Amino acid sequence: MHTFSSKQHLPAEGLLTRIVDHDEVLTLDYQEATRRHQRSLWWGTAVGYRAMQVAAVALSGDSLWRRDNLVVVSGHPGPGVLDSLNYVTLCADRGTLTVLQNDHCVNRCNSEMKFEWWVSDGDRTAHIMLDEDFVPREFYELIDRRVYSETRDDDDKLFELYKVNLSSRIWVAPLEQSFSFELLPPMARGELPAGHAWVKESA
Repeated sequence: MHTFSSKQHLPAEGLLTRIVDHDEVLTLDYQEATRRHQRSLWWGTAVGYRAMQVAAVALSGDSLWRRDNLVVVSGHPGPGVLDSLNYVTLCADRGTLTVLQNDHCVNRCNSEMKFEWWVSDGDRTAHIMLDEDFVPREFYELIDRRVYSETRDDDDKLFELYKVNLSSRIWVAPLEQSFSFELLPPMARGELPAGHAWVKESA
């Protein structure tokens, strides 16, 4: 298995993310990730893609990270987020994606969803978290009103404005300012993160 220096092939650079697949360095562009989506999904696409850039940095070390054996767990169920995760890692295509669920957040966006991800390469897991203050509480309240059919006048316009603003901020701010990560032991396909509030531990 050939390795590639992460100094010669930067894992994340501007709109680009680099990853090794089948012993070839791929350079992925955010513009390609957004091509399939209308503007309404751009915030999810942006935050998911930026989270994978954090994973690229966290899992690269001296050698560029690889798609081989990648396992991904997402605390966010949004389609834009999940498509970005798959665009970078192919986790959905390869059957190695798990989406966390709880009783109030079942495959839909609401105020209890988590901007939190786990990406494991077989040796270690990068646990990635968006800063808890990045998304304003008002945005979550808007989401809940839309989910539960309690929208008010101008909610749709305000919702779009929030998403445009959030998408701009996630790109303007450095990754380390918007996200944090920690390295944990490796996770197997289908395994859920130990100790997470949504995971019921077996007796």
